[in-house]
Amino acid sequence: MTFQDLREFHDPDLLLPIGGKEYRIPQPDAARGLEIRQLFASDVLNEATELEHIMDILGAVWVPDVRQVHVLSPITGLPEVYDDGEPIVEEKDFGKWDGGVWSEMVAAGITWEEIMHAGRTAMIDVGMGRVVAETHWVNGMVPSLGLPDIEGQLPENDPGNPLPAEPEPNRAARRAAEKKKGKKQRQAEKAAKQQTMKLLTPPDED
Repeated sequence: MTFQDLREFHDPDLLLPIGGKEYRIPQPDAARGLEIRQLFASDVLNEATELEHIMDILGAVWVPDVRQVHVLSPITGLPEVYDDGEPIVEEKDFGKWDGGVWSEMVAAGITWEEIMHAGRTAMIDVGMGRVVAETHWVNGMVPSLGLPDIEGQLPENDPGNPLPAEPEPNRAARRAAEKKKGKKQRQAEKAAKQQTMKLLTPPDED
């Protein structure tokens, strides 16, 4: 049996419809695909790193635009200067992402949230498979991603785990503690107890 060429009938790319238009997100090459799989498997993909990965899978590249700008005082808002009066300057990158499906979506007026949702779906498609990606496309983050779902499980103002109660001392322990007390301490405690009882006892009526 001779197999038909895979590329003649199989389309690996991800097609995502937004606003009546279909956007084609190409599959990454083998090395990049394996890297994304490993990111999900090792659970190191987080909010701090996802933007760069999403932009990469959407085919965007960072185009730097480095300029020298004055350093402003956080107190006065005025430019800071050296001792000789020269203004202090620093380099700042005003670059932007450009190219690929990213630029296509931006040109069509797609919102930031929609683009990020599409990017995450594409990442999940590579990292976890088409079935999980389809679920995310409709429902957002799903339990299949391993994210804990604790909504509704904890009461408001949850005090956390209470400290265990102090154990009641047994009779032998109480007797041992009494023996350790000095005579004067026992007498003082007895007098205080008698005084408390006297205050709590109502006076006799005539």
